[in-house]
Amino acid sequence: MSFSGSKKSKIIVYPETRLLSLPSKGNFFDPNVLEMKKIKKVRRRMTQRYGRHRFIAFLQGIYSCHWKRHQWVHLEDGTQPCCVTGDQIFFPFLVAALCMSLIFLYMWLEARNDYASFDEFVYQFTNSWFFWSFFLVITASIMFSYIILLMIIGICLLTYGQQLHLHWCNKIGVLLVLSIGIFGFLSINPVYEEKWRAAEVSLQVTVPYIHFFGICVMVLFSWPIAIYFAKLNKTALVLMKEEYNDQQEVPVESRKIMKIRANQFVSVISFLVVLLIIYTIPLGMQSPCLRENKTLGPKPTFIGHRGAPMLAPENTQMAFEKAIEHGATGLETDVTLSYDGVPFLMHDPTLRRTTNIHEILPDFTDMPAAMFTWQTLETLNSGQWFFKAKPYRNTAPLTKEEEKMAKNQSIMKLSNFLRLANKENKLVIFDLYRPPRKHPYRDTWIMKVLDVMMNEVGIKSHLVLWLPGQFRADVQMIAPDYIQVLGKKLPLPDLLRMGIKGLNLAYKDMNRNDVKEYEKYGIFTNIYVVNEPWLYSLAWCAGVHSVTTNTIQILKKIKRPYFLMTPNEYMKMWILLDFLSAFIITIVFFFHWWREKGWCELIKKKKSPVFPMSGVTNIEENIEEVQKQNKDNESQEEIQVSPSPSDKNTGDYWDSFLEMKSPLSSLTLGDSNIDTCSEKFPKPSVLSKFCCIC
Repeated sequence: MSFSGSKKSKIIVYPETRLLSLPSKGNFFDPNVLEMKKIKKVRRRMTQRYGRHRFIAFLQGIYSCHWKRHQWVHLEDGTQPCCVTGDQIFFPFLVAALCMSLIFLYMWLEARNDYASFDEFVYQFTNSWFFWSFFLVITASIMFSYIILLMIIGICLLTYGQQLHLHWCNKIGVLLVLSIGIFGFLSINPVYEEKWRAAEVSLQVTVPYIHFFGICVMVLFSWPIAIYFAKLNKTALVLMKEEYNDQQEVPVESRKIMKIRANQFVSVISFLVVLLIIYTIPLGMQSPCLRENKTLGPKPTFIGHRGAPMLAPENTQMAFEKAIEHGATGLETDVTLSYDGVPFLMHDPTLRRTTNIHEILPDFTDMPAAMFTWQTLETLNSGQWFFKAKPYRNTAPLTKEEEKMAKNQSIMKLSNFLRLANKENKLVIFDLYRPPRKHPYRDTWIMKVLDVMMNEVGIKSHLVLWLPGQFRADVQMIAPDYIQVLGKKLPLPDLLRMGIKGLNLAYKDMNRNDVKEYEKYGIFTNIYVVNEPWLYSLAWCAGVHSVTTNTIQILKKIKRPYFLMTPNEYMKMWILLDFLSAFIITIVFFFHWWREKGWCELIKKKKSPVFPMSGVTNIEENIEEVQKQNKDNESQEEIQVSPSPSDKNTGDYWDSFLEMKSPLSSLTLGDSNIDTCSEKFPKPSVLSKFCCIC
């Protein structure tokens, strides 16, 4: 500020302050005499001491455990390394942990279709029922959230010009996440490898959502990247201007400026490469749900997997009745032969999981189920475990009557199962387990089952989907009207030669082209086990005829496949989303460039900005007058000045002060007189505590 009225103003400064020494004499001081390096150091110290940046302090505290400002390292320009040497070496481990946690989380989220199967699988080793699948999902979510939080904090700190220094606790956490991810893949894949194929199949549905999520993330990250780019550009322009002022000619870019430009290039190119990859993700998408209108086939029918296991205990009469109640066209089960030759329904090799064998015969819990006689098996309870273990997280509530009925369920004979299906006119398909060694029916178990089906029950032949592959030729001779179903893919000529009428395939083997090819020759396709709506939608779009499911009560409500649209509609949506995101990102970069450009132009102005200063008033730019007064000054004494308590932000003053062009600018105080407080206050202890303007 400058004043033309008052001619005299007294400046009171206190000599005991150690922050800054100003050469002065008479009625003025000349900032040109000051060394810029000293001013920068003083400004940095004052800003660190008086500046309040709670947000940066919070980020620094989490990232590097540096809660105090004097521990921070501010990047003055774009030539300094963004992090210390140790962090540069550790950065690949951080990226590897991010990728590992992301893949681990995605695969477990998409493997939700097989959570129940995985928990059953783990039960065989632990002998205790627990939601291990849900626990792994929570663990994967925490690991990914932790790593992505560190990455976001690091980007924010770079945006604010802070050098990165990852604390050793966070480094241990990153290595722990990486180790857990690697151990998880190595330990689970060999024994449960086929379940990971759910992720591969899921990409046919989730690619559009991944595309949308990736674009949203890049739009959000464009904000700090744009700030970083604009600040580097501002620094480069300031350095070029200073070099121009020093050389009085158009400067050639120095090494420092070239390094800043290189950092700009690397940051922007890296961002654009990732953005381009996300933009082109849909090009690799091949989903059966992208099809022309009126080409969708009929809705796949349902086969109850062990009945309706989410509504009643599996492989019990109540479970099969529930499946029929919800519209199942077929029933699936598992058949084992008792020691005395009675076929009964049991999926596990032992009775430990689905019966109360541990209460009745605790010493025989690990004995194979086929080694028990039917007289012993029919005394076991097959319903109480359903309420103790609660194998499904979203089990439908039962009425009191249904709950009482479920608790009293027992092991079901094959003959009763066939009579129920024959009565309700439902298809039956089952796995037939060969009895263990030393079993009296080990070599004749198929004939025993056929005897029950044909002679004891007399089920209709067109309702039987014969799946067991052992002695298939003999079965075809004994029961030629049974529908032969194969559990794996074979070349089409082999299927026709074997008389196969249907395929029972895992969903990982689902392929739209194969389904169409088989259908031309009268071979239907059944997919198992389909529990999630997205997977059922994919099977519907692929033209599958039926699915085996645990969640018939959920899937029957689906009226239309998820993500069903024409290729043209998807292309329009894809292009529109890409253009919209590109426009937003361009606006973000332009905004930050324009904002930093405005500050840079302020620096380039010949007239220095007016700024507040403790104990100094009536400051105006008058170069000639100051230079004339300088000649009259024979000596100058150093007066130590402290910031006034009235200053709201001392760091702002020094920021403005540095914007002055030292070789061209000077300041004058008009007719002001500078005295020291020693004239008024004799005690030095009092002098150092106050600063006022008279």
